[in-house]
Amino acid sequence: MRLAKTIILAITLAAGGCSMLEFKQLGKETLKNSQGHVVGYRERLCDCGKGEELDRIVLFTPRLSERGKVVAYEERIKGGVVLWDLRGKRIGSRYVDLRSRGTNARNSGLTIVFVPREAERLAVAQVTIDEIRQHLGIPN
Repeated sequence: MRLAKTIILAITLAAGGCSMLEFKQLGKETLKNSQGHVVGYRERLCDCGKGEELDRIVLFTPRLSERGKVVAYEERIKGGVVLWDLRGKRIGSRYVDLRSRGTNARNSGLTIVFVPREAERLAVAQVTIDEIRQHLGIPN
């Protein structure tokens, strides 16, 4: 009985490995709405072994500001989300961290946003070390 189960399992795994689909990407086209925001993309895929071609369309979910204005878009991927700006440039990611679900069940995960270099310069130029020392009362 045990040998029969092992043989059936081996045949099932072998058949599953042979039926895997391998698609080759032929092209990618961005999809824009009437405001000019990139809201998704369309991929042209080919299963060259069988000679089949198909289109895969991915639409993004809008992220809204506190005032209700669209500030970015999200693309769902396995294990998280990719954040895109309005022009279609990748600006960040959100990864689902299962370790923190035990203490906070409504946790949406760790969000990492990449800020442009101009914004970093502005933030550094606004506050100096001397101002921080003066604010904390640290003598020179």
